[in-house]
Amino acid sequence: MTWTLKQYVWSVRRELWGNRFLILGPLVMVCLPLVLLCLKLHTSHLKVMKGTAEIVPPTLLFRITAEMLFGIANVAALTVGCIYALGTFYNERKDLSVLFWKSLPVSDRLSVAAKASVVLAIGPLLSLFLSWVATIVLIVATAQAYGISPVGLAEQASVGHLMIDDVAYIVLNTLWWLPIYAVLFLVSASVRTVPAVWVLGGLAGLYIVEAIGLRTNHITGIIWDRFLHFPGTGFHDAQMKIIATQSDGFDVQHTPTDKIVTGHLDFLALFSMPSLWWGVLLAAVCLVLTVWLRRRAEPI
Repeated sequence: MTWTLKQYVWSVRRELWGNRFLILGPLVMVCLPLVLLCLKLHTSHLKVMKGTAEIVPPTLLFRITAEMLFGIANVAALTVGCIYALGTFYNERKDLSVLFWKSLPVSDRLSVAAKASVVLAIGPLLSLFLSWVATIVLIVATAQAYGISPVGLAEQASVGHLMIDDVAYIVLNTLWWLPIYAVLFLVSASVRTVPAVWVLGGLAGLYIVEAIGLRTNHITGIIWDRFLHFPGTGFHDAQMKIIATQSDGFDVQHTPTDKIVTGHLDFLALFSMPSLWWGVLLAAVCLVLTVWLRRRAEPI
């Protein structure tokens, strides 16, 4: 058991060493807007000191920017994860490194598990870490720009609840995108030419057959919904928040800021969606097929 765990850990480290973009991509995509936001806050502070700028409530500004950076970190991790999943098995067959890895005492099941862990654990954890670091930096920068206490701003903006929600969102979105990763792994392990061409060609062919031949878009609609919509982030959820706030006496001009920005979704309902778990089941089947294909993999 200890030897298998060591093999797994070193296999994951090997994937990270060979694919530095998995770390550098989300890091750059989060740090760049964070630096720009901090510079903007500093400039706004100077304008406020001179009395030439409109004052936006600090809690509202912090929550909007923090959630924006969290979204950027999440999308960055998902994007680099898809790029990695689409190329990993194909690349090792193309550059003949599959012969070297097969000569090692590492099972194909463990190799696939290590690659899957990169997109299902390392990527989301990195995204969560970057989001929390950005949140702390934004608290300090926003408090300094407004001349208030960072602790007071953190309490007013419910930073603890925000970070807990981040964890729930990360887990939810990772499960939501799990079938996409698994299908890309399967394509990468099976095709002998550029995997991106097969994915794009398959989607285009499916759309043509369904739209022209069957005159429907049910299957393609499910696929695009999986790509383009994240659970709990649609307009319907935002509309429900506004309605709930209106029932408490909502008024745009007089409602306290924390009443607008501290709404929480029903994560239990989101995690119980049938479409989420049907996707997980599909992903399990695709990963089993990927192990089978990896066991029979040969150089291209």
